[in-house]
Amino acid sequence: MAATDFQHRVGQDVNSVDQLSSVVLMGLAVVGGMAAIVLDLLLIG
Repeated sequence: MAATDFQHRVGQDVNSVDQLSSVVLMGLAVVGGMAAIVLDLLLIG
């Protein structure tokens, strides 16, 4: 079975396992935004 198959692990499908939670994605967005602001202040102003 390939990783692109709908069910590539026994008892687990791509909708329940292979996605990051919304909390993790929000954290990445916040950290990325802060990093952009810091870099902007360091490099431009």
